[in-house]
Amino acid sequence: MKYVFGYPYWIYKIDPKSYDKQKIDADILNNYYINPTRNNWDNKSYMDSKLHHSNSDRGNPHFKEIDYTKLMRQYHMVFSQFIKELNIGEPKAQIDITNYTAMKTGQYMRKHNHIGDKDTGCDFTCVHYFRYNPKEHPSTTFYNPSGTSNVIRYMRPSHYNRLNIKNPEHSYRLPFFQLEAQEDEIHIMPSEVEHEVPPFESDELRVTIVVNPSIK
Repeated sequence: MKYVFGYPYWIYKIDPKSYDKQKIDADILNNYYINPTRNNWDNKSYMDSKLHHSNSDRGNPHFKEIDYTKLMRQYHMVFSQFIKELNIGEPKAQIDITNYTAMKTGQYMRKHNHIGDKDTGCDFTCVHYFRYNPKEHPSTTFYNPSGTSNVIRYMRPSHYNRLNIKNPEHSYRLPFFQLEAQEDEIHIMPSEVEHEVPPFESDELRVTIVVNPSIK
């Protein structure tokens, strides 16, 4: 577990041989090349994202429906361990795969969170770095919920200029932070923390799978 802005972040590793990763990868790649800008989530907003993803577009006959059955078993194993580490008794967790995202050069996902409302939101959000090259792809950018983080660099520059932007322990005064990631890792964080994927330059496809667990 790491702390970013004082919030706990959990990191687990999923064995790529424990499920049908190649099949899921091939189906996502097929869908991406059918329409690299598939976006039925915020495409009607003036701040729409530019990427391919399946959110709010399940059941679309133009695309293959991804079979997550075997992968979901691995998620349940991860979340069983996660629930124990939460130390809040033995609640049950509802796990929903929200969508996958796929993007290349010039594509991005705008800032958002996953807290939703009482009926549609979730307690945590998880990013599974399914196809990811840290030398080519940015990790997710998280934004500091503290209102003073955007001005502290001007108000307290002597301290701010000594902060290491790659050290999570220094994130409490940074306006945003990118937690380093590796392929096959799954990162779990509280759902209220805003985050985005910034534009980047790479011909390698970056794919993540987003999972929202709720405590019941």
